[in-house]
Amino acid sequence: MKVIALILTVVLSINAEATPLLVTKDNTRPNILLVMLDDVGFMGLGVYGSDAVTPNIDKIAQQGMQFSRYYTAPMCGPSRAMLMTGQDSHQVGMATLVESLTPEMEQHPSYSMEWQDNQKTLASRLKKSGYQTFVSGKWGIGRNGKNLPHRFGFDRSFVLDATGASNYQEKPYMALYKTVKWFEDGKRVSLPEDFYSSRDLVDKMITYVDEADTNKPFFAYLSLQAIHIPVQVPLEYIDKYNGVFDQGWDEMRKQRLQKAINLGLVPSSTTLANVPESHRNWDELSTADKTYWARMMQVNAGMTEAADYHIGRLLKHLEKQGKLDNTLVVITSDNGSEYNTIGQGANSVIENIGTKLWMQSLNWDTDLDNLGQRDSLAAIGPEWASVTSAPFNLYKFNSSEGGQRVPLVMSGPGIRNLGLVSGRAHITDIVPTLLEQAAVPFNPDEFYGRSLTPMLNAQVDDVWGDDSFAFETSGNASVYRGNWKIALIKQPLGDEIWHLYDVVNDPGETTDLATKFPVLFQEMLNEYQAYSKMVGIIELAKGENAINQIRANAIKERVTDNWPKVLILLVVIGLIVFGIKKAKQKH
Repeated sequence: MKVIALILTVVLSINAEATPLLVTKDNTRPNILLVMLDDVGFMGLGVYGSDAVTPNIDKIAQQGMQFSRYYTAPMCGPSRAMLMTGQDSHQVGMATLVESLTPEMEQHPSYSMEWQDNQKTLASRLKKSGYQTFVSGKWGIGRNGKNLPHRFGFDRSFVLDATGASNYQEKPYMALYKTVKWFEDGKRVSLPEDFYSSRDLVDKMITYVDEADTNKPFFAYLSLQAIHIPVQVPLEYIDKYNGVFDQGWDEMRKQRLQKAINLGLVPSSTTLANVPESHRNWDELSTADKTYWARMMQVNAGMTEAADYHIGRLLKHLEKQGKLDNTLVVITSDNGSEYNTIGQGANSVIENIGTKLWMQSLNWDTDLDNLGQRDSLAAIGPEWASVTSAPFNLYKFNSSEGGQRVPLVMSGPGIRNLGLVSGRAHITDIVPTLLEQAAVPFNPDEFYGRSLTPMLNAQVDDVWGDDSFAFETSGNASVYRGNWKIALIKQPLGDEIWHLYDVVNDPGETTDLATKFPVLFQEMLNEYQAYSKMVGIIELAKGENAINQIRANAIKERVTDNWPKVLILLVVIGLIVFGIKKAKQKH
C-alpha cells in the first residue's frame, strides 16, 4: 500500500506541474512581447474609447482579445512585482511603494522592498526553459538599485529604477528623489542628450532583439514611461489635438460613458460615477484656465499616441524580420489614471513654497507655452483623470474601478480572435498564462493568479469561476467575486468604510448594496480577513494614506539633506517671531 501511495504521489506531483503544450503550427515556441504602459486609465486607448489615436494597439485587440474586466493594483510598484512573479505583491515583499512606507512597515517582510536571489520571475522561468530575455524601460520594483532585472532572469536590461522621471533627461519628477538612476545590465549609465523615452526604449529593445540568437525564442518586456508624470511629448503630437479637448472635462466624461456603452464595455444602464466635491466645474473656469487645461490634455493624448507609434515601430520591425506571426503580444497598464499634480497647488502654503523652490532648483516649470516640453512638469490633474477612467469611480491609488480596472489586449499564436471578453482577470494571471503559452511546466500552486488559457481558447468565460481574488495597497482594499466587489477606499477620497457593489451592472460604484445583501457582504469581508492574514497586511490607522506618507517621506528626505539650511531658516523665523512679540510689548 505504501508503494502504491508513493507512486500515486509521484504521478499527482508530475500532473500538478504539467501544462498543455500550446505551440505554433511549425512546432516552435512563440516569442513573447509584453508591453506595460504607465498610468493609462480604462478609457485611455483608442480601442477603449479614448480620443488618443492608437492604431497599433487597437490592431492587437482587433486581431485577438480585449478584456473589459482586467484588474491590477492601484499602485505601480505592487503591480509590476505581481506582473513579474505571478504572486501577490505582499508575498514577494512589494506590498506598497517604497515612497509610501511607514516606519512600522519597514520591519515587516511583506514590505521588505527587496527580493532574495532565489526569487523566481517570469524572465527567470522562461530563461531556464531556453528563452532569451530582455527588458527596456521603467523597472520600479522595490528599493532603488536593489532588485535590478539582471539578477532575476533578464539577459539584457536597460531600465529606469524609479517610479518615474523626465522623459528627456536624468531629472527626478518629485522632491523625494535626489537623482535619477538608469542601469544597463546592472551598471549605472547616462542618457544621451537627445533622449526621448518612448522612442529610445523601443530602439533599445530593437537592438536586443536584433542581437539575439535566431534559433531561440525571446521574451521582450517593454515598459514605457508613457504616460506617467511628467507628461511630455514632441510638439507635433500635441498640436494634432488642437481643439479636441476644448469642451472640457464635464462634457467629455458624459461622452466617454456613451462611448463605453456603444463599445460594449459597460451595460447601457450604467450610471456615471460621482466625482469628488473638490473637482472644478469646467464652466466656472476662466478662459485662460480653460485654454491651459485643454492644452494639458492635448499633451496627454499626444504622449499616448507617440507611445503607440513607437510600439508600432517595434511590431513592424518584428514583421519585417518574419518574427511577428510567431510572437505573442500582450499590452496593458500598471494602474488607473494619475490624478496628482506637482506645482499646481498643495495641502499647505509651506508645502507649496517648498515645491516651487524645488522646481526652480531643477529648472522645472508648468507654463502654458512650455507644456509637455523638455523642462515641463506637466500632469493632467483629477478632473481629466476622471475622464480617462470614465465611467468608473476615481483613479490611481484608490481601490475603485477607476484605480484598478485597466486595459488589457493580446494577440498572437495560441490566442483566438474573440474580440471583447468580459470575464475577470487578475494581473497575477499573466505569468501562468504566458508560461503555459510558452510550454513551460509549472506548479499552479506557486502563483496567486491562474492561467487565462481556457479563456483564450473560449473554453470558459471566467477562469476564476465562483472564486474570489483580492488586492490591498496602503490600506486601499478590494475583493472581487463574480459580479460583486467589496471595497474600502482610504482618505482623502474615500470614507474608509467597506462597501458592496455589483460592478457588472453598476461599474460606476454608485449604489452600496451592503445592507441589501448582508450575508454576501459578510462572506466577502471574511474572505478579505483570510487574505489579509495569509499575505501579512499591516493595517493603516484611519486618516493615514499613501499620498500623505509620500509627502512626509519627501519632507524628511529634504530636511535630512539640507539640515544646516533648515536650521538657519528656523533660527531666522524664531528671531522674527521674537522681534514681533517684543515690538508688541513696547506698544
